Amino acid sequence: MAVSRIALAAAFLGLGTTAARPQDISVTAEGGETVLFRADAVVRETADGPIVATGNVRANYGGRYLTADQVIYDPRTEIVTASGNVAIYEETGEVYFADEVDLTEDLGTGVATNFSALLAGDSRLAGSSVSRQPGRNDLNNAVYTACEVCTEEGNDRTPTWQIKALRVTQDEEEKVIRFRNAFVEVLGVPIFYTPYFQIADPSVERQSGFLTPSIGTSSRRGFEAEVPYYWSISDYQDVTFSPRLMTDLGVLAKGEYRLRTHDGGVVIQPGIINPSGGDTTQLADIPDTRWHFFGNAFKELDDDWQAELDVNFVSDDLYLREYDIEPEGELRDAVDILQPDRLTSELALTRRRPDSFTDVSAITFQSLRRRDDDSYSADALPRITHQRSFGVPRIGGELSVLGNFLYLNRQTGLDTARGVLSATYEKAYTTRSGHRLRGFAQLRGDVYRFEDANLGIESCRPRSDAENAPLLDNRGRPCIGTLPREGTDDGFTTTRVLPTVGAEWSMPLVKLTDSATYIIEPRVQLALSPDKDYSRDVFNEDSQFFQFDTVTLFDWSKSSGFDQWEDGQRLNVGISGTAVYGNGVTLSGLLGQQFRVSETTAFDRDTGLGDTQSDYVGNLDLRVGSRFSFDNRFRFDKDNFTLNRAESNLRANVGRLSGNLSYLRVETQNLENVSATAGSGRRDEYLTTALAYRLTDRWTIGGNWREDLENGATTAQTLLLRYQDQCTIFTINYRFDNTTVAGLDQNRSLTFNIDFTGF
Repeated sequence: MAVSRIALAAAFLGLGTTAARPQDISVTAEGGETVLFRADAVVRETADGPIVATGNVRANYGGRYLTADQVIYDPRTEIVTASGNVAIYEETGEVYFADEVDLTEDLGTGVATNFSALLAGDSRLAGSSVSRQPGRNDLNNAVYTACEVCTEEGNDRTPTWQIKALRVTQDEEEKVIRFRNAFVEVLGVPIFYTPYFQIADPSVERQSGFLTPSIGTSSRRGFEAEVPYYWSISDYQDVTFSPRLMTDLGVLAKGEYRLRTHDGGVVIQPGIINPSGGDTTQLADIPDTRWHFFGNAFKELDDDWQAELDVNFVSDDLYLREYDIEPEGELRDAVDILQPDRLTSELALTRRRPDSFTDVSAITFQSLRRRDDDSYSADALPRITHQRSFGVPRIGGELSVLGNFLYLNRQTGLDTARGVLSATYEKAYTTRSGHRLRGFAQLRGDVYRFEDANLGIESCRPRSDAENAPLLDNRGRPCIGTLPREGTDDGFTTTRVLPTVGAEWSMPLVKLTDSATYIIEPRVQLALSPDKDYSRDVFNEDSQFFQFDTVTLFDWSKSSGFDQWEDGQRLNVGISGTAVYGNGVTLSGLLGQQFRVSETTAFDRDTGLGDTQSDYVGNLDLRVGSRFSFDNRFRFDKDNFTLNRAESNLRANVGRLSGNLSYLRVETQNLENVSATAGSGRRDEYLTTALAYRLTDRWTIGGNWREDLENGATTAQTLLLRYQDQCTIFTINYRFDNTTVAGLDQNRSLTFNIDFTGF
């Protein structure tokens, strides 16, 4: 706790009876360490009397640094006493303060009055007195907090929370702080008493113990409370137990295991419950025991290879919604829970190099939609992709060779084996006058083998045994595609050769003024492929959700996968413009369209493609510094300029207010050859907003809403009130979920979370 007695003694004895005012002294103490000592005045009245150093006394020894108004060493009692604004700076970063400190010869024991300490993480520990034993400090009438106790002006401040105890022990060996007869105070008000408890020393990053609890109430689950316990197994692995008590559903036992090594890691988040009630327990397909399992493991291998395993399964398709479960921490981004649709599990072996990419994967899916039959869900066992790029000597450009193999297996329904081999050449050139030219060519060959082609797939299968029964999806709507050969053949093999060549021209035109920069760039792309429709022989499974907009306008093969192929001769044209002003305002936009020699059935008509003239697509974006942005994407009908699709997103950050406003509108065209019950056209229109306002530097209020404008209903709503300072985060969160499915009603929940930094 204080500077070494040996250090001070060596310095003082070196001075004898001489007074130095001021003077730096460097001596060698026992053990060979150098002692640096300075004081305004050093006095020793007799040869064997006490040595007294006064005035800005400083001493360095063994990584420890001491300052005081006065230091006295008495060789007869072998006691070193420091008094007056004593501060001791430890090598570990901790700082101790006291009015007076007395230490024995070996510094193993000592006492201090009006003691305080600044620990790691700006935590504070203070007591009326302290007794130091080897490896620990025992404080009387002590106070502990991680909050600031002084204002910026230096006045006293009541901390947000603090612990007052009759006796506190700081155990430096076990890295814990123990409290006996303690009160927990919030804003100076005692709210909890305990005869004993302990917390991890703030200097320890990993220490076993209870974590901050979470409590709340829900119309679906009743009162609920979660009290996590963290177990630090070692420096590289830990476990967190997080049981959740729900008065209407029972106890959900869940937790997390983590392991991290120099070349890999594992994260597992399981959970299980035997429900005691709830909305869905009476449904026939809900199991007696319900569970979830999320996991990820990876390992770095030799020669740039990496193995990774993602496992995500639940007991039933209503489980995640009813119990409000989602992956946490490192796994949060691995599963799309915002729009529960399906869970994906994958085992992948990949290698990435500057000129190549290799992936060998096995992928399985679990649908979370009530009307889906998992026996029709396809598993990719396996999917193999290898791609490599080469520079082309003499003529320049880049040649890319790709191979892909995929086998889709269904327990019931269509099975597909596909092989793809392609070679793509591209070269770009810019003339001296600013014309940008790019040429491209691709030769691709595919081979498909279909089995059980007449049994359908998950999203497209017969709904009755009647002859010529229409193919409907899981919601009873017409299929977005047709089965190979209309499902008339059980098993067959088909091949196709897909060549494409083309060229692209663009020319940016720039004008500079004193206050702005203007850029206009026309762009034209010509792509030539044979007029060949393969939709009757090849079912499109990997490119069903294509969107035609300014992002895909100049993709010469407008497909998100391999099954769909854009045939025919087409011209993609567009013009973009950008204006950049000196005041931080940027305005940019693009407008374009596709022209074809002949129509194609490669695309669903709702995409706006396929006719000799496509819909108009465009975007218009506005930026004002980093505080405001307004992005707009749109698609207008080519014949009557009806707005078929619109996406707008506004972001603002002005003063204490920040927010986001999103608008989506999608028009579905009338479909031909559809039963009357399927409907004729539909509009989806949603408005989503999120706002946050900082009431003060510590208080924030916010929320988000999602409105179904077409049906006039609120689908989701969240309100939040948060308090945050340097030692406390307190959150009240209200959520409304209007999503209803069979057996599951609307849900309203209110949760409280509090996190005390320093525990």
